[in-house]
Amino acid sequence: MKGDMRYTYPIWQMGFILLLIALTTIIGFTLDYEISNGTDSFLFQFSLEGVGFWCLAAWLVLLVIYLLIFGWKMHHHNKRNPSHQLKIMTLKPQEYMEDDELFEEVTRRATQKVYSYFTVALPFLASLFLILPIGKFGMLNALLLIAFGQYFIYYRSIRQYMEKDAE
Repeated sequence: MKGDMRYTYPIWQMGFILLLIALTTIIGFTLDYEISNGTDSFLFQFSLEGVGFWCLAAWLVLLVIYLLIFGWKMHHHNKRNPSHQLKIMTLKPQEYMEDDELFEEVTRRATQKVYSYFTVALPFLASLFLILPIGKFGMLNALLLIAFGQYFIYYRSIRQYMEKDAE
């Protein structure tokens, strides 16, 4: 299992979600929009001055570095594991490990925990959106945090198995 990126793939996903949360937060603080009800007009203003510009520039640099490291790791994984190659464009989650019956069972248990998490988290989040005056970017960040939780639960479940297997 050492060097198998399928094991650490949820960590990469969580990192990318954190980058998206940073982007939505930056845009949320620098964006100004207004909808006029009487004239069917929409005013959209995105100003990048001072701190906003530097935050977005730092985010872009971080994103490029992140994607370069991710691409390098994925290339390295595919070279070492030709039978378990990771693909960028696929509908099947990359972190599924279905090499044998044991891995299928571990993957099934982890996805079952994630499903249980969603059955509680999504209605709870929808209730919060109805009750609290949360803006669009707050809602988007909350949804991204839910996605972050999904990968965290999956990774934790797989990790528990890997630690038991290593003993």
